[in-house]
Amino acid sequence: MTIIERISDEIARIFPNAVIYTENQSDGFEEPSFFIEKISSSASSELFDRQMRKQSYQVVYFPNPDNPKTDMERVEDYLLSGLLELKDYAPLRHIEVIQQDDNTLIYKFEVWGRFYPDKKDDIKLQNSEVKGNIK
Repeated sequence: MTIIERISDEIARIFPNAVIYTENQSDGFEEPSFFIEKISSSASSELFDRQMRKQSYQVVYFPNPDNPKTDMERVEDYLLSGLLELKDYAPLRHIEVIQQDDNTLIYKFEVWGRFYPDKKDDIKLQNSEVKGNIK
């Protein structure tokens, strides 16, 4: 399961009847709706071939056009109270909420994790033979 799918599941839990997009729409987005996208990724090496990865995401909310300011404030409160972690995966870090002039709400955050990159050329211990006595 991808991180975007996990974010989508959490939004669906908070807003059961919401329209959630994970891809750009050529004919525009239905309102009200959510759009989830990855902003950036970074990785730094750690001991024992681990990597610390930080991935930034944003959830864009397109509010009800009849009362956008009130709708954005309501959704902001729900997101700040309910979208704080990806269940059984990771907490959200550096959460920031921005209300844009074009009547969109942006909920930005980072997901951090430690990963072990797959190394196909590693030599693995095939078998072990012990000769000796234990005293």
